[in-house]
Amino acid sequence: MEQQRSSSFLVLFLAPVKAYLEDDDVSEILINGPKQIYVEKHGKLEKTDAQFVSEPALRAAASNIAKSVQRILDDNNPRLDARLPDGSRVHAVIPPLSRCGTVIAIRKFKKDTLSIEKMLSYGSLSPESKQILEALVKLHKNVIVSGGTSSGKTSVLNALSSFIPNNERVLVIEDASELQLQQEHVVSFETRKPDKNGNGEVTIRDLIVSSLRLRPDRLVIGEIRGGEALDLLQALNTGHAGSMST
Repeated sequence: MEQQRSSSFLVLFLAPVKAYLEDDDVSEILINGPKQIYVEKHGKLEKTDAQFVSEPALRAAASNIAKSVQRILDDNNPRLDARLPDGSRVHAVIPPLSRCGTVIAIRKFKKDTLSIEKMLSYGSLSPESKQILEALVKLHKNVIVSGGTSSGKTSVLNALSSFIPNNERVLVIEDASELQLQQEHVVSFETRKPDKNGNGEVTIRDLIVSSLRLRPDRLVIGEIRGGEALDLLQALNTGHAGSMST
């Protein structure tokens, strides 16, 4: 019920793109200031006629997304990583960092998640490849999924996680929760941005350190793009094999 109220509240501010939020064929919504909005549909970018009334209206939408997840978007914190109540991922950057006005990218949550079986049916994975990947995961080999933006790294990581045995303790660390592991013993963590005074930040590096003291059988880290790469390597070298990331 609380999620439904929060979702309805945010849709009021995102009214100009409401139709695209509800369109299952749209995978991403790209807002480049109030007057230029693109969507990705079937893998192709299309410019839309949608517009926000003004930059303040768009900024208000971004600020309310931040508030809905207890994060701050202001002059001191001009970048936002968050997610909508339905699980869609949001990143926003506000002026003066963005020269065209508030910029928002919404990566929509897919209700129909990618699975190993679907990859086999699409022909993007062969039966032999599936056997190799399953063996690598079950043998506790470390797996890194790499690829370009929007290439499906998180979806592939999520699919590979299905090979993790159900009797293992899996700790998941993400900036914004996206992975949907189906195992019974999964403990999920999410980073936290600093408050308006610059206090209280918790990074992926911090959570990796904590996770090593929580007896993980495996670590699954949503994305590595900074100094946390060193922390993960140190974790792997101290016996935490079978970890995964993108």
